[in-house]
Amino acid sequence: MPPRLLIATTNSGKAREIAAILAEVPVEPVYLGELPPMPGAPEDRDTFEGNAIQKARHYGSLSGLATIAEDAGLEIPALEGWPGVYSSRVAPTDRERVALALERLAGRTGEDRDARFVSVAAFFDPEKDFIKTFFGVCQGQLIEEPRGDNGFGYDPIFWHPGYGRTLAQLSTEEKNLVSHRGQSFRALARYLKDYKW
Repeated sequence: MPPRLLIATTNSGKAREIAAILAEVPVEPVYLGELPPMPGAPEDRDTFEGNAIQKARHYGSLSGLATIAEDAGLEIPALEGWPGVYSSRVAPTDRERVALALERLAGRTGEDRDARFVSVAAFFDPEKDFIKTFFGVCQGQLIEEPRGDNGFGYDPIFWHPGYGRTLAQLSTEEKNLVSHRGQSFRALARYLKDYKW
């Protein structure tokens, strides 16, 4: 029997992306929704890495399962890195978050619209009290109106120069090749293939 691995997310879009990337890893993925309810993890660190570690330790300790968790977000250099670790908390819905970002960038052009997605994936093995993190970054620009409906979060306004489309206009497979999450979780998957459980 392969070891069970808890993917600590309730976001169905994120869960699908992660499961696709981990398909070659000899584990049995389990999602938060498949386990008895647990108290939510705090996310009060000021870095993506700090939040990812905090979430992995929280859910791994409560469930007793090896756990992977991620913290990710959008950074806009022209806005001093905003929204950063608060990316999912600056407004209640994806639509409102996108609208707020566009409002803050109104009238800005060129390099002022540069942005990057950052992802930190954390792996925690509660039996060994072992933690390891993996990073990914995706560079692009924010366009003036949403395009595409295959993503979530800020994907509809995040233009990827290599594809010439927004992340929300890409298939899951295309997105995983270039996205911040694809990078961090591919690194994690490579690591877990040889992990001594």
